[in-house]
Amino acid sequence: MSRGRAAGAARAPGRGGAAPTRRRRGPLHRALRWLLVIVLLGVAAVAAAGAVALALLRYTPADAWQAVNERSPVEMIGHAFRRLEGHPRLQRVLHPPLVWLHGLFVREPAGRLRDLGKGVQPQGLTMQRYDERGAPLPAFPAAAVAAAGAGAATPRPPAATKVLLTGADIVAAVAAAQPGDVLEVAPGRHALPSTLHTRQGGRPDAPITLRAARAGSVTLEVRAVEGAVVSHPYWIFENLGWQGLCRADDECEHAFHVVGAARGTVVRNNHFAEFSAHLKINGHSGRWPDDGLLQFSTLANTRPRVGRAPVALVDLVGASGWQLVDNRVEGFVKEGSDGVAYGMFMKGGGKGGRIERNVVVCTPQAVGRPGLRLGISIGNGGTGAEFCRDRRCDTEHDGALVANNVVAHCNDAGIDVSKGRAAQVLHNTLVNTQGILLRNPPADARVVNNLLDSRVRARRGTTVGADTDNRRNGDLRGWLADADALDLRWREAPEPVATAAEVPLDFCGRKRAALSEPGAGAAAPCTTARPGS
Repeated sequence: MSRGRAAGAARAPGRGGAAPTRRRRGPLHRALRWLLVIVLLGVAAVAAAGAVALALLRYTPADAWQAVNERSPVEMIGHAFRRLEGHPRLQRVLHPPLVWLHGLFVREPAGRLRDLGKGVQPQGLTMQRYDERGAPLPAFPAAAVAAAGAGAATPRPPAATKVLLTGADIVAAVAAAQPGDVLEVAPGRHALPSTLHTRQGGRPDAPITLRAARAGSVTLEVRAVEGAVVSHPYWIFENLGWQGLCRADDECEHAFHVVGAARGTVVRNNHFAEFSAHLKINGHSGRWPDDGLLQFSTLANTRPRVGRAPVALVDLVGASGWQLVDNRVEGFVKEGSDGVAYGMFMKGGGKGGRIERNVVVCTPQAVGRPGLRLGISIGNGGTGAEFCRDRRCDTEHDGALVANNVVAHCNDAGIDVSKGRAAQVLHNTLVNTQGILLRNPPADARVVNNLLDSRVRARRGTTVGADTDNRRNGDLRGWLADADALDLRWREAPEPVATAAEVPLDFCGRKRAALSEPGAGAAAPCTTARPGS
């Protein structure tokens, strides 16, 4: 009966006395209707998840509006993830939509990333030199110098004074080394029975060197919290491989710990893998390991680090005058604890650090993995006063230069300045990151001639220099051949800009013209470049 009444009602005449005709809905109409439903559901889900994130962050409406302007969506979602920790019921309900939202704001690189000639150089580097102050000078790849026709004029490194055959030999020789010694490790894999500890320092005219004759010929296996503790000046570590092989990640924390009086430490052409903080630098008993050099080294992890130890492949606290140049830093993901990881940072009240001509890839795949990953940071998340150089840390680092770097595939800021004063962020190329971020006053920075697919953001109380001039494009595909794969050859170059006086050389160490393209200038692998030309 009900079906009959319904059918009869459908046939009843309307007010005009005629039965209305029923129009048939076509497939296009149905498709549009479903599309509208899907869009509305998506908007509702985004709005609901955003509201949840803001509630979790305990923002007032004014704070929420400020956050929209100052923080990237990925950063806000990351805060929401951390707020959910310790609330399993909420996690079960809210974690899936937050993961979905997170995936909307990141993209995954397709295929293998191009090698831009940074990190370990198979043919080694030119001889290490020092300036009149005793600070180490950056070297050049031997292959590039030979290609430039200057190979015959390049001094050869000193001959080995001792050849070390076993891990025990290495530990003993490092402890007994004297100024001018050149300790050469025999080819092969060597398990270190304990942490290497320096007991004596060198001099600029007679440094102590621990090396392999050829890059890639030696791997030192580390099964301790630290592979080497360097607490004396003028040591050189060259051509060595360092691999963490601990049962738990927190048990292999540092390959190198440069501490206290270790001025002028040089780490060059080394390969590091599977540590939480491959290179840790900090003071001790009022002394600071200033004027160090990390150059042409590869720092990488092949999987996420699980544990509570901070993940920052270069972790510098309080030291001044360090140069981090020509390195490849790749694959830093932290699971557990706060989930935040860094490629390189300088903090703790030092000054005059230089981060130049590096390739920093937060993760070459799974960019959308939960957690936050930042490429280069001046200031990090802050430093406890007891660890600061001045015991206050009113500023985290003074006068840092971040220039000519390529930073890619970070789900948070590519370059971050937090309580860093008078920073210079110049001629960098940022691909698939959340851009350049100034946070935590009194951060101030001059941000000039960068090429990026996100934007420059300055939070309340921070200052971006008045002469800021950068080139931004939604995904850089209009300008570069394949930015996501780090093929940075120009497809169509933007208008040239006035070269910043502080960076007369480009990513490959070549001289820039007075007018040059924005970004790092990383059009070709640097092994073919003539240095300084």
